[in-house]
Amino acid sequence: MRLKDEAKIAIIYQAALELVGREGIAGLTMHKLARRANLATGTLYIYFKNKEALFHSLYRHLYNRTDERFFQGYKPDLPFRDGMKRIWINYLRHRVEHYEESVFLEQYARSPYITPEDKRLSESMKTPFHAIIQRGKLEQLVKADVDDEMILLLLLGFIRELAHEHVGGAYEITQERIDKAFQLSWDAVKQ
Repeated sequence: MRLKDEAKIAIIYQAALELVGREGIAGLTMHKLARRANLATGTLYIYFKNKEALFHSLYRHLYNRTDERFFQGYKPDLPFRDGMKRIWINYLRHRVEHYEESVFLEQYARSPYITPEDKRLSESMKTPFHAIIQRGKLEQLVKADVDDEMILLLLLGFIRELAHEHVGGAYEITQERIDKAFQLSWDAVKQ
């Protein structure tokens, strides 16, 4: 059996991210991917039996990296607002610096290609965020009359749009705007 070259896998992943970012998950074909990765189509099938297997593998690869980025520098003993701001900024930074990854993760999570196992994994990513929101409610700092999922969607949706506008060149994100945007988010969820 031939060993798989990790460098080729990285090239395939990057080419897939670029294609999904440009054409959407449904627009990716193995032929286009091979051309983008500068590989023979047959070589792709050595690594992935089909695009569904590629999507599953890429999702798992990105999931592990993404989860670490969200909580970088976060400590549970931080005052609640400071901890929330750390995670909020991490998520914004991730969306901007790893935009193609974010686009793929979103499209895959909403696509017919996602496996039930990956769907559970996607939902489990929310668990630490829900725990932090619960902490805010226990400390009477976050609106108790709004369910956790709605609070999470409000925060993440705003960040997603900020990043999208910034990456697209329509709205520059400066430190002053980051501070104001976080304050808007905080004002929306605080008790």
